[in-house]
Amino acid sequence: MNKALANLGVASRRGADDLIFGGRVKVNGETVTSPATRVNLSTDVVTLDGKVVQGGINMVKEHTYFMVNKPKGFVCSARANEGSSGKLVLDLLEQWREEFRSEHGSANPPRLFTVGRLDVATTGLLLVTTDGDWCQRVAHPSSEVVKQYVVTANAKPTRAQILAIEQGTEVDGKHVTPHRVELVSADGGPKNRIIVEVVDGRNREVRVLCADAGVDVKSLKRTRVGGLRMPKELPLGKYVKLKPHQVAYVLDKGLSNNNGSF
Repeated sequence: MNKALANLGVASRRGADDLIFGGRVKVNGETVTSPATRVNLSTDVVTLDGKVVQGGINMVKEHTYFMVNKPKGFVCSARANEGSSGKLVLDLLEQWREEFRSEHGSANPPRLFTVGRLDVATTGLLLVTTDGDWCQRVAHPSSEVVKQYVVTANAKPTRAQILAIEQGTEVDGKHVTPHRVELVSADGGPKNRIIVEVVDGRNREVRVLCADAGVDVKSLKRTRVGGLRMPKELPLGKYVKLKPHQVAYVLDKGLSNNNGSF
């Protein structure tokens, strides 16, 4: 039942548990008492606080994929943690939710997932989708999706520091080695910027790699996921809906290994 409510766009699965335990959810007129209750959204009538719940991915029958240019100060969780001052990335897509409700008679839009996470201080390319299975596939290390970051340091990194980043370090109990590390100045760019590409995608991986190499990070921006690059014209805090071929770019290893300009 909790998964069905999430698919209907009502709440996250954890939030759905709270609704169920609060006695607010009924299926075909019967109060649901367990999150594990089975339900068929094609035939069963689900109500929340006495109102029929409509919408979700079952209504539109197709998934939607977005690219968001995440600003600093936004968190990637479904809801803010207690005591957190961070704003929610998913709130940046409220316009899409409003358009969905307008088009579908106030029905709930499908639940949105962030594909992996960027920490609150990191900016740049973030994928958001209604497709939970695709989200997990892209985020899982076995897919070997390369994530590219541009590190702006407070001082020009030394050659020794670059070599230290290349050699990797321990993150979350595992030794990780970057896919690629390169000074931007090698192509005539700013001398205090480094391109770092990783595959594991562990929590704060790039920041830990830099810190353990003695590089003081001034800012961090993600510019590519797989073969999909963020266009320079996409403003901070804005999003675009991806076309099918752009969705395919994410898992395209040929494009992923293309080290062209960022």
